[in-house]
Amino acid sequence: RTMNHVILQKGFRPFFLLGGLLGAGLIPWWAFHYDAALTGEPGLEGIGWHSHVLFFGFTGAVLAGFLLTAVENWTGRTSARGVLLAVLVGLWIVGRLVGVGGVAATIGGMAELSFLPVLTVVLAIPLILGKSKRNYQLLALLPLLWLCDVHHHLRASGLLPQSDLRSDLVAVDLIVVILIIITGRVVPLFTRNALEDDRVRAIPALNIAATSAAGLVVIAEIVSPSSVVMAVAAGLAGVLVLVRSFTWGSVKTLGRPILWVLHLGHAWIWIGLLLKAASAAGLMIPPSAATHALTAGAIGTLTLGMMARVTLGHTGRKLQVSPFMTAGFAAITAGALIRVFGPWQRPDLTAAMLTVSSGLWALAFLIYVVVNAKALVTPRPDGKAG
Repeated sequence: RTMNHVILQKGFRPFFLLGGLLGAGLIPWWAFHYDAALTGEPGLEGIGWHSHVLFFGFTGAVLAGFLLTAVENWTGRTSARGVLLAVLVGLWIVGRLVGVGGVAATIGGMAELSFLPVLTVVLAIPLILGKSKRNYQLLALLPLLWLCDVHHHLRASGLLPQSDLRSDLVAVDLIVVILIIITGRVVPLFTRNALEDDRVRAIPALNIAATSAAGLVVIAEIVSPSSVVMAVAAGLAGVLVLVRSFTWGSVKTLGRPILWVLHLGHAWIWIGLLLKAASAAGLMIPPSAATHALTAGAIGTLTLGMMARVTLGHTGRKLQVSPFMTAGFAAITAGALIRVFGPWQRPDLTAAMLTVSSGLWALAFLIYVVVNAKALVTPRPDGKAG
């Protein structure tokens, strides 16, 4: 009976709540310990731990919540509910021990490295049975993300020699490919439906081209991250991501926060890719500016926007965000702008900029949790299941 609790009826319920709590707590905690030697596996302290918890902890939770819920819509079949969902949630929670150190970190590492493979199998079953072939590409990206995590752990534990390969940056690029695929489907669709404007549409050929170019960025990151190859791949991807949004009606969404936050999150993708291209081409742009446009900007804004949207839609509420949630969108945006441009323009104020930007990030996700916690843990008001 307890396993049928409402929070285990759909993947977004536990994972958005946990992801929101992690986003609100751990990013600012890291910023305040920026210069301190953190405990944990070697390589999982300081910067390594920060990137790891963001990609495999926070983003992993939000992706799991989104995909487990979306796959049910795409296929008409259930993904994970009840006991199976509880197992996935348990693996994710235990995986967070990876930064603690000692035996706990070993147990955490084993749980974490089990999470993405189990999630992939759970998603694959309904997709394959439902012959949902257009979603196989999303499925294929999860094992690649897992390989980045494996590499991170092996290097941190000393089983792999130190090398120039930045698996955390490869993970960012893979997450960007996932975001490009998902936004290409949902942003124009949500916008057209909300505005009732048939001129708002996606152009499939541009979506394919943008996704393919972003795939080349992943390869360049592995082979030659600061070369002409990366400059061309990231530049091409950035231009394609920008151009495909010309038919998405972005300007018309300005009065609707639930829409503009997704368009803004999408804009951070091409901004980040173009900054990455410029940095690789040798222009005076720090690589961290590009990385944080893609992380604090694109990942932060799109996860917050999609979490808010999915929570309203799937708990049977009106698709309209509260003024509090709109303030959360403003906070994530201000935090991203400060994180990307602050240390770049004023390196002497880096520590202060980090503190302010991480505080704004935390505020945004805290607002999400406070506004949506009740909806996530209680039955739908319309009495429907899920």
